[in-house]
Amino acid sequence: MLKKINWKFRKTHIEISPLNIHINSKWDGWGFEILKIQHNLWEGSILKMVWELPNGAEKKLKFTGDFLFLRSNLLKELMDLEDRILWNSKFSKWDEIKYWTLNLIFK
Repeated sequence: MLKKINWKFRKTHIEISPLNIHINSKWDGWGFEILKIQHNLWEGSILKMVWELPNGAEKKLKFTGDFLFLRSNLLKELMDLEDRILWNSKFSKWDEIKYWTLNLIFK
C-alpha cells in the first residue's frame, strides 16, 4: 500500500512552511515569510518581506516581497505587457497604467 502511494506521488514535490525568518540565510537577506508554499518550481506566500542590505561594495539595498500569492502572476503580467510594448504599437490607457504600476513595484 505504501509503495503505491509513493509511486503515485513520485513527481509531486510540495513544501509548506508556516513561518520563515531570514537572518542572512543563504544570502537571501533579512526578513520573514508567512505561509510559504512551494510546489515544484512555483513558490508563493501570503506575506513575504525580505531586504538585502548593502555591503559597502557593489551590493545595494534590495527589497523582495509577496502578498497573497500574487508575485508570480503579477510578474507574468508585467512580462506580457513588456512583450506587447516591444512587438505591438496598440497600447490602451489601462495597459499604460498597469505597466507603470507594475514597473514601479518590481523594477
